[in-house]
Amino acid sequence: MNSRNAFWGLFLYFLVAFHALIAQNKMDFTIQIGSKNINQDETFVISITVPAMGTNSESIVYKFPELANFQKLGISRGKSSNYQNGQIEQRIIYSQHYQPVGVGQFYIPAEEVMVNQQSQKFEPFYVFVNPTNGGSIENNSDEISLADEVLAKANQPFLLVASNQVRPFVGQGFTLKFSLFVPENNTQELEFDRNDIQIPKLIQQLRPRNCWEESFGLQVEKVSKVEINQKKYTEYRFFQATYFALNHRPIQIPALSLQILKKEKVAGELKSIPIVFKSPALLIQPRALPNHPLASKVPVGIYTLKESISKNLAKTGEQLVYTSSIIGDGNGILWDSKGLESDYFIDFNRLSTQSSVFPSMDKMVGDKTEIIQIIPKQPGKFALKQYFYWIYFNTRTEKFDTLRSKIDVEIQGQPSDSRVNTSREMDGLYRGIENMNSDTVVWNRWVNWRQLANLTIFSIFVVLVFIVWKTKK
Repeated sequence: MNSRNAFWGLFLYFLVAFHALIAQNKMDFTIQIGSKNINQDETFVISITVPAMGTNSESIVYKFPELANFQKLGISRGKSSNYQNGQIEQRIIYSQHYQPVGVGQFYIPAEEVMVNQQSQKFEPFYVFVNPTNGGSIENNSDEISLADEVLAKANQPFLLVASNQVRPFVGQGFTLKFSLFVPENNTQELEFDRNDIQIPKLIQQLRPRNCWEESFGLQVEKVSKVEINQKKYTEYRFFQATYFALNHRPIQIPALSLQILKKEKVAGELKSIPIVFKSPALLIQPRALPNHPLASKVPVGIYTLKESISKNLAKTGEQLVYTSSIIGDGNGILWDSKGLESDYFIDFNRLSTQSSVFPSMDKMVGDKTEIIQIIPKQPGKFALKQYFYWIYFNTRTEKFDTLRSKIDVEIQGQPSDSRVNTSREMDGLYRGIENMNSDTVVWNRWVNWRQLANLTIFSIFVVLVFIVWKTKK
């Protein structure tokens, strides 16, 4: 009997553990479809948003579908945090980029996206791919500066680590790209040699140590046609990430060596001969910000403000909703949520805060969105710029700058401080107290019962005294 109980107890234990394991691996996620009208040099994007819940992003297994007429490029990873009701919800965003193979209208059937063995289907749709003005070749001459030893080999393949900034300000983003460039007129037959082993080691060597990294998450080499110094190349991009320097110490990117196999006929037999390409070393010298009390305390970059409000004309006590989004190519995710303080004229209540970072073309873009509840208490015209403003260092003007709200609101009605308003309290102790008639005497069971008890005790005392006095007589 005891052995049978032990068996069933062990069985129930493993059953509970199995269900717990399934619940742990189950991943709720949402699918987002990118723009369905793109140019040929742009990428079509399918994204998934996964709640973090303390999960290591590297442990999430995902799979995006193959699409006809599109070539899979890299997968980029973004982060988002949503502040709501006093709690922060962390999310991870994975985006699969697809390169169109031609121009036209392409039908995308219903397909599945897998995350941790959970699948979801999206509905079928069409993607419209338009011709690119001026051809499909990217012009990277403003971003890529070639060393003299590379220019001397312009007609040969070369390896390069390039940056769009070599003198960024501290906190300003600079994007590193690690690529192999093969001239369009190249006649050599080349083949990659164990890139799954070589590339991860080289990436570890080039990563700056005193920087914050936001990776584009390329999992396969991105192949594209580019033009450098009026010469056409095929670029095989292995790695791309945006970095934000934490201090003004020099950043030294070492020379990297990549082995490629070259096909050649030796004694009538086709053989693979290893050849090594070496990239020039790269020096990036961050610049310190000007002396200012807010240096190193505010974001650095180029930003724009998008804002909206539910109403521009309202009455006192009426609830308004103000939404602000600050978008830019700097470290905008470091914007601190302003501590909004209500005053005599307006009450503020932060409903939601969401920050995210995502790749856009060849840059990482940050987005900070806040939703604020506004309850005006006094009539009048109010410029929200005195309440909503964001200070940052503008890398274009090289000066500290401020984004200010451009919204004005007009409030009508009577001042709301002439009476108490508890209508916004949910089941509060004082909810609706301002509507009660204070002229009517209402029985208070604690105060009145206490008085009645005291009166009873006093009456009993008087009766006892009277009895004692009567007895003595």
